[in-house]
Amino acid sequence: MKKVLIGLLLGAAAATCEAALGETTTLWQNGARGIAVYRIPALCTAPNGDLVAACDARKEGGGDLNHAKPINISIRRSSDDGRTWTDAVNSWTWPWSAEERWAGSDPSFIVDRQAGKIFLFYNVWESVKQRGIYQFYVQESADNGATWSAPRNITKDIAFPAWPFGKPDSAGGFIFITSGSGIQTKSGKLLHTIVHVNDGNALFGSDDHGKTWKAMGNPVKNGDECKVVELSDGAWMINSRWRGGGRQIHVTRDGGRTWQSRYDTTLADPQCNAQIMRYGKTLLFTNCNSPSRRAQLHIRASLDDGATWGEGLCICPGGAAYSDMAILKNGDIGVLYEGAGYATINFVTVPRADVVAEFFNRK
Repeated sequence: MKKVLIGLLLGAAAATCEAALGETTTLWQNGARGIAVYRIPALCTAPNGDLVAACDARKEGGGDLNHAKPINISIRRSSDDGRTWTDAVNSWTWPWSAEERWAGSDPSFIVDRQAGKIFLFYNVWESVKQRGIYQFYVQESADNGATWSAPRNITKDIAFPAWPFGKPDSAGGFIFITSGSGIQTKSGKLLHTIVHVNDGNALFGSDDHGKTWKAMGNPVKNGDECKVVELSDGAWMINSRWRGGGRQIHVTRDGGRTWQSRYDTTLADPQCNAQIMRYGKTLLFTNCNSPSRRAQLHIRASLDDGATWGEGLCICPGGAAYSDMAILKNGDIGVLYEGAGYATINFVTVPRADVVAEFFNRK
């Protein structure tokens, strides 16, 4: 696939997104392979430089995990920076019968470059024997996403008393791991986010390269689907979907024990999952750049740890939703996103130089 040159957004951040230039590759399309709906993208760069992409394969319809429909995690890989991709396979196929109905949803990755492993997380729901209680599972790959271990239940490991883990929706138990990507910090710690819907955010992670997982610190109020990034001074920042047309920001400098929070109105957002990540001295952010519509997907850059942001480059001018990012072997940025009104999951390459140049032009 050719490198994609993304058109420069002219005007204010909330202005209409002009048509983006370049090509996209559709990795999943609704109806393909007998799957009604594909949703919830996740993307990572494996230790050997391959790309690994994942999403929900929702066999019987578009409903989320708690709709009690069969869902598995679909995986595709690329060894040439996204020009070609392997056929889709399930990371695991959950049993679905009259006796037990399991489903797994909301994939997310953490790449442990020190251990040479990829960890794949998702939320699991069983509606017969388990009575619809949210559970949290992880698989791991030591061969750059080609094969995956059996799923391991880490629900009790990452639970903490402040939230009603193990309770049904009706008792406030709507708790889940955010889809997309977690991080490995400079110290080697693996770090991820978990959400109590309509309430707040929290962190969990591992200090031993995924042998064990644990809750970290305390939850913070006001937050939904979110991502964590390490700032230049070693602090951790959560960037979260929230109400009001902007993004909720939480920062901790003591491992999540205490938090400083603010609401960022410069990052317009329609209450949709987004992605933030560090690339050298730059923070990159993808989301739907609108306070009310899941559309106008942009990528934006910050050179001051998220205090200010460039106005962004347009990736998809029409309907779009969840997105994730990864750094390619050639240094460009791969973006995986929901497009065409949830009908497709697409991959596009954005030259890093264009993103950073846009930031300086706007400054």
